[in-house]
Amino acid sequence: MGRYRSSPTCSYCYEEGHTKRGCPQYRERAEEWLANNPDASEYDKPYFVREVEGYKKIGKNRKCSWCEEVGHTKRGCPKRKEAIAKNISKNKEWRAEVLEKLKKMGFGEGALIQDSRPNPRTYMVEKMNWDKLNVTASGDQVLPNSEYDKWRYKNGAQYPEFATSLIGSSLKSSQYYPTLLDDEQRELLYYGKNTWKIISPVEPTPPDNWLNDESWAKKLF
Repeated sequence: MGRYRSSPTCSYCYEEGHTKRGCPQYRERAEEWLANNPDASEYDKPYFVREVEGYKKIGKNRKCSWCEEVGHTKRGCPKRKEAIAKNISKNKEWRAEVLEKLKKMGFGEGALIQDSRPNPRTYMVEKMNWDKLNVTASGDQVLPNSEYDKWRYKNGAQYPEFATSLIGSSLKSSQYYPTLLDDEQRELLYYGKNTWKIISPVEPTPPDNWLNDESWAKKLF
């Protein structure tokens, strides 16, 4: 069960939803005093005016932990928001390419595949784990680290796996996806296994709205 967090109550106006630091009435009172006393020295200013001015200075001197610039925090960082938007846009394009390649291969749930050992084992693809297939698993050729800030990903690069069951056995295991290349022969996956052979293809069917889903992006940075 999640921890309950009550809404803050302002110690100045006693309204809920903000604190004294962000109270519009408190700030309005200070701004009104300054407007009526434009020539006042620092010593003439009442405490509430000096306090509001102090609040403003705190905001201006804050250093963002993401871009390291002064004047905002990570939550409101424009460069971070721009990076997230860029990754989301690329992800939609990337997923479309990945799905196209998987369809050409017939690599979907229920497909039978074999490994490359001398006496090959046959597996059935049981679960695709579609949620793991996003740009965090992409190769650097397709999404350069520097251009998409991939080095900042909270969980680092992902190695997506799918679930299998071994035919003729009760053994279940996770396996790396096949190597997927785009039309320019660039690796769509940071790591892919190039030894899979599909012997009984099945067309993959991702969840509804998988191509345009953005929920994963909250975990990026």
